[in-house]
Amino acid sequence: MSDADVPPELAAAIYRPWEAVVETWEQFQGVLFDPTGRHPGRDMVWRGVKQADWGVMSSLYRALLKLNERPPTEHEMNVAEQRTLDLARKDWRFDDKPALELLAHLQHYGAPTRLLDVSLNPLIALWFAVEHREKAPDTDARLFAFVTGSKFVSLNPRWGGRYLRWHQPEYRGDRGRLANDWGTGRKRRVWRPPAYNARIAAQNGAFIIDGVPLEDPARRETDSRSYVPVAQLQQVSSINLRFSRLERDNLRPESAPVFTIRIKAAAKQQIREQLERRFGYSASSIYSDMSGLAEHLSRNPQLLRPEK
Repeated sequence: MSDADVPPELAAAIYRPWEAVVETWEQFQGVLFDPTGRHPGRDMVWRGVKQADWGVMSSLYRALLKLNERPPTEHEMNVAEQRTLDLARKDWRFDDKPALELLAHLQHYGAPTRLLDVSLNPLIALWFAVEHREKAPDTDARLFAFVTGSKFVSLNPRWGGRYLRWHQPEYRGDRGRLANDWGTGRKRRVWRPPAYNARIAAQNGAFIIDGVPLEDPARRETDSRSYVPVAQLQQVSSINLRFSRLERDNLRPESAPVFTIRIKAAAKQQIREQLERRFGYSASSIYSDMSGLAEHLSRNPQLLRPEK
């Protein structure tokens, strides 16, 4: 299962009121200035997807959604994470790493985790959105800009211990729900891991860490125009999305909105050419390891033909 398995009509309907539409490279440069120029004091991370009606899902959320045939609860996500850590430490004896670091290593090798891949570089995220695949349909793509509502997570005693912080009793509020707005979209917790492998450095990679979308009654009252029902969000996203328009100037200091840009299919080739010629982004620079070369060859078999 992939982000393509979410209900495309629902995803498109959720994104449409908030999206900016880009049809040329020049338009993208102007649109990019909106969030970065209007809000220079706000940190952002970026995620590009190849089809505009795909969801925003972590690999663990997708796996449980497919297994249960319904969106997973936060409790089910926690149980799956604990099972993963138990297997890694007891059966595979990977007992020398903090829990968050262990999940990052497992994610690199394809294991399902709640870590949601993003980049600190909007052009790298854009490259992922417009990347050419031989057998993939050339449809509209999408770019997300996530405003971070707090400082980046670091592997300090609170976040870098043997247990995942959101599993701990002291991180829970009343009625067992996680404190600090976990799952409501009010904050955006981002971890920039050490360069455990070449791709993290090459892609300027980071991870969003958050709970599954939860109801936020206060948001419904104060943000009624931008409120998306949680039951709908759970069908398309593993985290809560609080959208805003790019041109909006009056963001509250404590807010952590999401901006989204739809990239028309006709613009993809021009944007790819600009990214490669002007900035040097290509498959070899983004996937800068041996497995990247192998994946590139398997996805693009036309490269094996003799040059004309």
